[in-house]
Amino acid sequence: MMDNLLIELPELRLPRDLAKRVKFVEAVEEHARRLGITGCYNPTRFIGYYFAGAFPIVVSGHWTVTLDDVPLLRSVREMIERITDHRFSIGSLSEETHPEFMLVHDRFDGGCWLWEYAHGRRFLEARQPVMSGSFEGDDPTGDDNGGRKLLGP
Repeated sequence: MMDNLLIELPELRLPRDLAKRVKFVEAVEEHARRLGITGCYNPTRFIGYYFAGAFPIVVSGHWTVTLDDVPLLRSVREMIERITDHRFSIGSLSEETHPEFMLVHDRFDGGCWLWEYAHGRRFLEARQPVMSGSFEGDDPTGDDNGGRKLLGP
C-alpha cells in the first residue's frame, strides 16, 4: 500500500453540484429529518467518492453515505481507471474492504485528485480551520446562507 500518495487528475473536472446530482445531499437531509434535525445541508468544499464493492460511497465532513447504484459515479470510476491506465482505482472488491484510493473533488473549481484512502478520509473529515482573530459565531468563510440554518459537517 502507498503511503500518503496524492495524484492530481488534471484531465478530470467534475461539476460543482455533483454531490447534489448523485442525491448525496438529499440523503443527508433525509437522515437528518429522521433524527429530528431541520435545516439545509451545505456540503464541505472537498467531497470524497469511492466504491465498496458495487456501492458508491460519498464522504463530506462527518457525513458518509452509501448510495444505490449511480450510473454517473460508475462512469467516473471507469474514467479514472482509463485515465490512469488501470494503475489506480477508487473501488474495492468487497463491501467489507476499503479501496486503495479515493477520489477527492474540489467543489469550488471542479478539480480532482486520487488520495490514498486513509489520508484522504482524514482530510475529508477534518473541520474547517478558523482564521486567527475571528470571534466565536463569525463565519470565517464569509458564506452568506441567507438566514437558513445549515446542517454542520
